[in-house]
Formats: sequence, C-alpha cells, structure tokens
Amino acid sequence: MRSTSFRRFFGLLGWLLLVPGALMAVAASWLLATGLHIVGDTHSAKGRVVAHESAVAGPAHRQAHGKKSVVEFVAKDGRTVRFTDSLVRRLQAVHDVGDAVTVRYPAHNPSLAEISGSTTLKVFMGALGLLFGAVGMAAGWLLLRLRPRAPA
Repeated sequence: MRSTSFRRFFGLLGWLLLVPGALMAVAASWLLATGLHIVGDTHSAKGRVVAHESAVAGPAHRQAHGKKSVVEFVAKDGRTVRFTDSLVRRLQAVHDVGDAVTVRYPAHNPSLAEISGSTTLKVFMGALGLLFGAVGMAAGWLLLRLRPRAPA
C-alpha cells in the first residue's frame, strides 16, 4: 500500500516536471531561433534613432514607464523603413535621439526589424529557458525512471 502511493507521487511529480520542461524547451528554442535569425534570410543595416514612444511594461500592480526607440534605416533594396523597437527601455538604457544603432531584419519583411541589442536579450533569455527546460526534463525523466517498481 505504501509503495503504491510513493510510486504514484513520484510518477505525478515526474510528469509535472517533464511536460512543462519540454514545453519550456520548445518555446526557448523558438526564441533562440528568432533571436539568432536562424529561420530565413537576415540582413543587417545601420539605423538612427529618430524619436521615442512612451510605453508601460510589467504587470498591473508593478508597472514601469519607459520608452521604445523609433528607428529609421535604409533596407538593402533601397527603401527607407521606420519601425518601433519591441523592447521597452528605461533610464540609461534609452537610446538618445540621433544615436546610430545596428538593425537586424528579415529580408522578406524589413518592417519586422529590431535593434541588435534587443536580439541579444532574446538570445540570452532563450538560452536560459533552454537550460532550465532541459533540467526540468531531466529531473522529470529521472523521477519517472527511478520510481519504485510495482509489486508483482
């Protein structure tokens, strides 16, 4: 009787670690692939910060006010593209208007561009998520593998 409840506990705990770990690893892989621009053809260009947009980030109980940089650059096909970076920056991290920045964008759609520093954060978060996902999967697999055997 005691062995059965112990076995069920290890089984449940194993699945509770294995499944979210696998989902985390898949999401982190997607984040890494988009951050490194592995999927599709990617170009880089020099751009200039032309303005800022006020933005609010964070949960409702702890909102932080910051700024998103509006950047203008010339794509490889010669057209001028203006975009708003997806990352909300605060204090010293805000680019000054007129600052030169490196821009990375998918060749098929330059309007999806990002400031290169934003992609660095994506890559870091993706790698960290992949690491934690792998640890969760390994711990869940071990718990499932090492749980006591059912009596014969």
